[in-house]
Amino acid sequence: MTRIYRACFVVIATFLLAGCGAINFAYNNAPSFVGNEFDNAFDLDDAQQTQLDAALLEFFSWHRQHELAHYQQFMNSTALAVADGLTANEVLALRAEFMLAVQRSVTRMIDDAGPIAVTLTPAQIDHYQQYFRDDAADHEDYLQMSLQQREIHRVERNLKRLQNWFGKFDELQYEKISLRLQRLPDLYPAWINYREARQKALLSALRKAATDGLSTQQLKFILLDPASDHARAYEPARSAYWNAYAQALEDISALLDKAQLEHAVSRLHNYSEIVTELMQDD
Repeated sequence: MTRIYRACFVVIATFLLAGCGAINFAYNNAPSFVGNEFDNAFDLDDAQQTQLDAALLEFFSWHRQHELAHYQQFMNSTALAVADGLTANEVLALRAEFMLAVQRSVTRMIDDAGPIAVTLTPAQIDHYQQYFRDDAADHEDYLQMSLQQREIHRVERNLKRLQNWFGKFDELQYEKISLRLQRLPDLYPAWINYREARQKALLSALRKAATDGLSTQQLKFILLDPASDHARAYEPARSAYWNAYAQALEDISALLDKAQLEHAVSRLHNYSEIVTELMQDD
């Protein structure tokens, strides 16, 4: 279910990947997209779908009114940090700010749509379990790779993301950045274990909901609370990875030229302007 709630945040952020002409379409159609994702996961009946549609309208109205300003501030803060090269401390601070935005959105979505959980039938919960298993297949494929294949996969993914922000690297930059990325720890196995444990806890709660009930606070604990067993087990690996990644970005920033830093700053300023337009469409 976290994948579905996170889809709300992903859809909200799709305007970052869209041209200005697609802003209204992407954001204004987000309730429909997320509603379809819920339906794909649970095979909702008509009454549940009606309840969900109302909840999604409430959520996205709240998001436009209260969260877009935070997005704009985040883009501007990130642009300032990138302009003269990122430090590890700046990376960690920006990630913490980003994760707070995710948590606010998921928390609100649970408040709005969480009550539907107690209406789910055993068949719908089974449907969701299969939906999760289908989604997990790609992650399981990763575990079948050799250590060398995993490293190549991680480095190529990170290089693609970095070049998306900073522009194309020259041959020497590409080699040095690739070598630096190879030193990052592999977070995937720990993350996959965390994801599986969280899913097990969620399914157990959903199956008991018909008789024991299921509050939004229980959902938040399972999906968001760092005190849950699965979150505490995952925390050491998560923290070690992001500390290492932040230092890697500081080192990589030192390898970039002024034009590449300006490329990222320009993109961030463009995104800030897009957020302004979304806010004005209220």
